[in-house]
This record gives sequence, C-alpha cells and structure tokens, in this order.
Amino acid sequence: MKKPLNGQLSVLINRHLQLRRSLGYIHRNAEYTLNEFDRYLSRHFPNAKTVTRPMVIGFLSNYDHLQASSVYIRFISLRQFCRFLFQLNPDTYVPETRLIPPGPTVRRPHIYMTAEAMKLIKLASMLTPEGSLRPYTYSTLISLLWVSGLRIGEALRLNLEDVDTDNAVLYIRQSKFLKSRLVPLTLSAASALETYRRRRAEHGHDQRPSAPFFTNECARRCSYSMVSITFRFLARQAGIRTVQGRTPRLHDFRHTFATRCLNDIYQTGKDPSASLPLLATYLGHVSIACTQVYLHPSSGLLATAGQRFFEHVHKSDSLRKGGLP
Repeated sequence: MKKPLNGQLSVLINRHLQLRRSLGYIHRNAEYTLNEFDRYLSRHFPNAKTVTRPMVIGFLSNYDHLQASSVYIRFISLRQFCRFLFQLNPDTYVPETRLIPPGPTVRRPHIYMTAEAMKLIKLASMLTPEGSLRPYTYSTLISLLWVSGLRIGEALRLNLEDVDTDNAVLYIRQSKFLKSRLVPLTLSAASALETYRRRRAEHGHDQRPSAPFFTNECARRCSYSMVSITFRFLARQAGIRTVQGRTPRLHDFRHTFATRCLNDIYQTGKDPSASLPLLATYLGHVSIACTQVYLHPSSGLLATAGQRFFEHVHKSDSLRKGGLP
C-alpha cells in the first residue's frame, strides 16, 4: 500500500498521473518519482504553490549516487509534470531539456561472489529492531534475489497468493512489457519463503491472498526506495564495492544470476544455443538479445568456451576427412 500524497501539489500530481493513465500509459517510474517529489516538497517547501527551479535542482541532487541515465529518467517524469502544471499556472518552471543530459550508461554491473551474498544475508538477519520482522524480511528478500534472478520490483510486488510454496512456484504478474510468467524455485528456496510466511503471520500481518508478501514494520508493502537505502547500508557495512569503487545495486543480483546460469551451462556441458532461450524465458525477456546484456563471462569461462569450440572444430574436421572423431 503506497503512502498517500499529502503535499501542496499532491492533488495536481494525482490529476497528472490519472490523465497519463487515461491515455494508455503505465507509469510506475513516474509514480515513484512524483511520490518522492511530493515528499521532498513537504519537507523543504511545505507552502509551495507551484514548481520553481531551486526545487527541481534540489530534488534531483538527491540522486547523485545513481548513473546518469537513471537520473535522466526521473528528470523526464518531473519535466512532464511541470509541463502539465504550466497549463494551469504559467508561473511554473519547466526544466530546460539540457538541464540533465541523458549521458551514457557506463556503470558496470557487480557480479556478487557467493561469500559476498552470504555476508549480505547474514548482516540483513542482524538488522534492528531486534525481535521485529525487519531482519527476516531483508534476509529473505536478498536470498530470493540471489537464487531467482527476479527484478527487485517483481519481488516487492509479490502478494501472498503469488507465492506457491507447495509447488515451489512464483507467479509474476504483468511485469516489464506487461508479461506474466511462472518462476520455478528450488525446494530449499520454497521452504525459506514458507518460513518467512509463518513469521509474517506471527507478527499479525494481513493474511488475505491479495496482501503483500514482503511487508515493512507498518504492515505495508516494502517500498523500493527504503529497500534500496537499507541495501546500500548493508553493502557498505559488508565492505562490498564495484570495480569502479561504487556501492553495488540490488539489480546486480539479476546480472549475477544470469552469469551463474551461463557458467553452469558450460560447466555441465549443455548446448548454449538450446539453454539460453530457456534462460531468457525464465528471466522474462522478450528475446535472447535482452538476456545477453546480463551475461558477464569470466576469463575462466571464456577459456572453457574456447576449448569447447576448438574440440568442436577438430571433431568436424575429422569427420569431414573421414577420420574418427
């Protein structure tokens, strides 16, 4: 359940989002950005009647830790709202298009080592307040991302009815590109989710099928912003940094999962051309090209792939010459 907007511009923000939805747009990113903007205005400009340049600059400065392309997405959502507001109040500042350049995406994903993932899960299980559901929520959530490769948004949008621990299956509803899919789990993962479900019930949280699976201390659905803040805290506490010296992201678990699957394909001698389409379907991608973005082979894996290719060429050459393979 989302925290209701309560700032001076909240009514206009809702009108803007309703208009966009009526035109057929689904704006999860815009909703998140404008919700955050409303909270920012409530804290720093509680009497604001319209949007000014200092408001926009101050708000966007909160995202300095993100890559340029991510900041640009938030900027575009904010600029669309300002253009809508300008029609009602000409005093509204509409950010110039060059205020935030798109910028290239240069951030390299962090491929978590098993020891790093286990350390993050252990630190999450020690979160305060002691005796609360919070440490179980974060340790279970991080574990799920590690073993499933789900998008963080997909995990947070899970409802109780979407988690079938009896059959070890998750039902992902209308995720990216409005695609729904079933995600099979290992028996150990299903058992861990069932344990969390029981702990969640012991804390008196909503047990209706449509209730959120991962809940915060207010018994509401965990928000992406708070989960990201908490995860960055855990990553810094664990001393985990990317090769570029940055704090790794939750989304890097998805890159890690895909890369682990690629390693397993080669280590077990499976045919990559047959296995990669299955991996793409599992991850919810529309094509293998989308999955390739998530594959980051190590030097050892490249050597293995090269050796297999050499053996394949040698075998084909022997057969062509009438020799033994």
